[in-house]
Amino acid sequence: MSAAFQKIEPVSKKTRVVGLLRDAILSGAIKSGEQIVEGKLAQQFGVGQGLVREALIELEHQGFVQRTPFSSTQVPTLTLEDAQDIFDMRIALEPLAIALAGPAASTADIAELDDLLEKARRGATDGDLDKFFDNHLAFRRKVWQLSGNKYLLQTLERLVVPLYALYLIRRKHNREGLQQTVIDCIEHQQKIMKAYKTGDFDEARAVASDFLVRMKGYLGTRLAVTS
Repeated sequence: MSAAFQKIEPVSKKTRVVGLLRDAILSGAIKSGEQIVEGKLAQQFGVGQGLVREALIELEHQGFVQRTPFSSTQVPTLTLEDAQDIFDMRIALEPLAIALAGPAASTADIAELDDLLEKARRGATDGDLDKFFDNHLAFRRKVWQLSGNKYLLQTLERLVVPLYALYLIRRKHNREGLQQTVIDCIEHQQKIMKAYKTGDFDEARAVASDFLVRMKGYLGTRLAVTS
C-alpha cells in the first residue's frame, strides 16, 4: 500500500467525559445554576469519581463550570449586572495587560499571536464559533501571560473566561448579534497586532480600552443573560 496516513491519536476517557459534559452544557441539558454531582456522573459514565473530578477541573479552566472545593460544582449563572461588573473590572485591567505584554513579546511570541488570530479568523469565516472562541481566548491568555504579572493573569482568568463560555452557551439566543461581536473581536485584535509590530504600546492599550467599553455597551442586546 503506497498511501500514507497520519497516526490516529487515542481519545482518553477524560477527554470524552469533558466533551460530553461540554455538549450537555451548550445544549442546555445541564442548565445554568444546576448542581453537578461528581458521584452521580461517575456512575452514569461508568468511570471513577477521580476522572470526573479531573474533567470538571478542565471545564472550569474553560469557563463552563464553577467549582467550590469540598462543596459544589455548577454551571455559572450570570445576570446582566454580573456581566457589566465583570466588564468594569476588565476595562480597568486588561488594557494594562495588553500594554505590558507588547514590549515583552519576542518575535516568536508575535508569530504565535498572529497564528492564533488567523485561526480565530478562519473559525469565524467557517461559522465555527467553537474554533473562533477557542483561539480568541488562547490569544488573550497569551497576552495575559506575556504581561509578566501573575496576579493580573490570575485575575483576568477568573473574570474573563466565564464570559467566553457564556457567549457560547447563549449563542442560540442572538446569533446575529454574536456574529457581529466575532467580527468586532477580530478587527480589535488585528489593531492590537498592528500596534505591537510598530512598537506603539500606548496605542495597543487605547485600542483595547475602546473595544471593551463598546462591548460593555452591547451586553444588553448581544448577550442574553439572566434578568
